[in-house]
Amino acid sequence: MAEQVNLHHATVTKMLKGQPCKLKPIYIDKLCEIYHATPSTRTNLKTLAAEAESARGWWHDFEDAALPDKLGMYIVLEGTASGLAIYQSARIPGLLQTAEYARTLLRTSPVLTPEEVERHIEVRMRRQDVLTESQLRLDVILDESVIHRLLGDPQLAAGQLHRIIAVSALPNVSVRLVPFDACIYRGTETAHFIILEFAGTADLEAEPPVVFLEAGVGSSLYIDRAERVDWYRRSWADIERSAWSATKTRAYLSKIVKELPR
Repeated sequence: MAEQVNLHHATVTKMLKGQPCKLKPIYIDKLCEIYHATPSTRTNLKTLAAEAESARGWWHDFEDAALPDKLGMYIVLEGTASGLAIYQSARIPGLLQTAEYARTLLRTSPVLTPEEVERHIEVRMRRQDVLTESQLRLDVILDESVIHRLLGDPQLAAGQLHRIIAVSALPNVSVRLVPFDACIYRGTETAHFIILEFAGTADLEAEPPVVFLEAGVGSSLYIDRAERVDWYRRSWADIERSAWSATKTRAYLSKIVKELPR
């Protein structure tokens, strides 16, 4: 079984004995394939694993915000990932948002109450700790339209742009823009996505990458099929070819901030 799951035999033994171990969705999928488990069993096992993984997580205190179960699973993956590659053409990614920008964004939701909006903001701001408290490598590529959408509110824009500039200066973070003059490029047709990479440890093989697609509050999709993940990796590589460097992007954002009306 260990050979089929591509894990050390000691790790599989822990799984079978119910001992603490890194039990990720990809491992559950492989085990379910070996045991010919039904789809409902697979779903239930993933739910139980996510609940066990998140039981002691900080976000457990935010249940009153009606956070969807899949967000809790994503926070677990985000916190254990060695690298995130984020492409966005509609909005600033959560790890780069200011509270003011997040509030403006979340208030457009037809399902969140004002109280839930504030709790979601708390979760989003807390998630940003991963940038300074872990070894995570963050690579972000934004379509330039995301930045210009901000400019209708100069005060909101100033705070958000300062935030992006500051975070992009961290040694483990890269933020790049695809400029308007790139015209039609791969990202024009590709929806926003996140590729999560995982590093191995002494007793665990590196987990396969996962693609996360978020369609809005309460709606998300995980993709771990190798051929589909490869498709998103190729898309990322194509988008990179159209993007400015991190240095040029930071200089451009600084220029925009200086030109904002006071």
